[in-house]
Amino acid sequence: MDNGKPGKNGGKNGDLFIRIKIDNDRNFKLEGYNLRTNLYLTPWEAALSTKVTVNGINEDVSVYIPQGIQSGEVIKIDGKGYKDGKGGRGDLILETKIMVPKHLNEKEKKLFNELNAISRFNPRTI
Repeated sequence: MDNGKPGKNGGKNGDLFIRIKIDNDRNFKLEGYNLRTNLYLTPWEAALSTKVTVNGINEDVSVYIPQGIQSGEVIKIDGKGYKDGKGGRGDLILETKIMVPKHLNEKEKKLFNELNAISRFNPRTI
């Protein structure tokens, strides 16, 4: 590199080292070379399974969501994180967050009430 200060007594230039601090943004948190982000799912996506597209660092990534995934579970996508400077990459880590709609139309209310009436699922007894 030899872009540093001149050496002592006419010696060759030293190396120039630059430290870069990368701030987390609104969507991604950098953990080493891994990128962590939240993956928001509807209750029906989590219950039934689906495929979703998530934004990666420089490309969209298609992700399979298994049936019955729970809020807080993690999906890891190998090699879709930050570049390590040696030709490799970290992973993209997706933490699932199941979101319930705040406002329901009449048909949605009816369907949730029907599900409530027929379902035997009780998360408080697991």
